[in-house]
Amino acid sequence: MSSSSLSPGGGRLSGSDGDSGATFSAGDNRREKRRLSNRESARRSRLRKQQHLDELVQEVARLKAENARVLARANDITGQFVRVDQENTVLRARAAELGDRLRSVNQVLRVVEEFSGVAMDIQEECPPDDPLLRPWQIPYPATAMPIAATATHMLQY
Repeated sequence: MSSSSLSPGGGRLSGSDGDSGATFSAGDNRREKRRLSNRESARRSRLRKQQHLDELVQEVARLKAENARVLARANDITGQFVRVDQENTVLRARAAELGDRLRSVNQVLRVVEEFSGVAMDIQEECPPDDPLLRPWQIPYPATAMPIAATATHMLQY
């Protein structure tokens, strides 16, 4: 060992002993290649990880935008539902009022018919085939429970 120096790993870097230095340098070359290969593999892995993270960030942004659109649509539909429900309530009340007025007018006509002896054409019921001509006879009681739906249920399909 007089003319050679030791490497930090305990092997010889170079020497005058002939072939023994060449085998260590071949091992060093393999280690260096492996180290470079590992670095490149780690770099590719980091790039893939960063690319995946970027894709996830884009997906989050896209989903947030889609959620905002769906929420806006749900709010619009809820507003329309509230307006239609209020209009239905007003129309049902108006239909009940008109039905009461019709019954009242029919009672007056019966009294007039009874005392005058003149036949009055009092039509209590409309033809059964046209329910639109009998708005005071709502097919479902006004006290029936309305169909309740939330925006999440309405947007399932």
